[in-house]
Amino acid sequence: MIKLILENLVGGLILLLSLFFMFLVVPEQKIREFFNIGLVGGLVLALILVYLMQNMFGFWNFHNVDIIVIGDIPLLLSVAWLPIIIIFSYLVVKFKTIPAFLSIILSFPLAAVVVHYFLIDYGLLSYTNWNLLYTFLASLLIHLGITYYIYRTNRLPSFNQG
Repeated sequence: MIKLILENLVGGLILLLSLFFMFLVVPEQKIREFFNIGLVGGLVLALILVYLMQNMFGFWNFHNVDIIVIGDIPLLLSVAWLPIIIIFSYLVVKFKTIPAFLSIILSFPLAAVVVHYFLIDYGLLSYTNWNLLYTFLASLLIHLGITYYIYRTNRLPSFNQG
């Protein structure tokens, strides 16, 4: 029953949840400040990643996950990465202790794994020659890359001990 309800709606639900949390957590001025990072590091990268992982290499296969699909790419699910990366960027810059910083760096890839786990469990995503550990590592690499960009643009704070 739940799978029937979730079919074609998950991408939109994840987008709505990510927008809700973005507006809840990130001040409006910071949304504008990090919008370009969210656009490139979120939406554009998500579209490229899904195209490569699903259409080109066949590691992933989404099944009825979105109501808007272009070229087999679930569009709303991909758009959800824009607010997620805005949240990530804001939190990486906001917290000034190493433990908090590391928690943020690790929690977003873990969240991606949890989402993939549920998508797999409900039959909305299948893997071929891929697994959740690879998802974590790929997501960690992406988030480290975004963090490096934030660092190179002098937005990262000095760290306090603790």
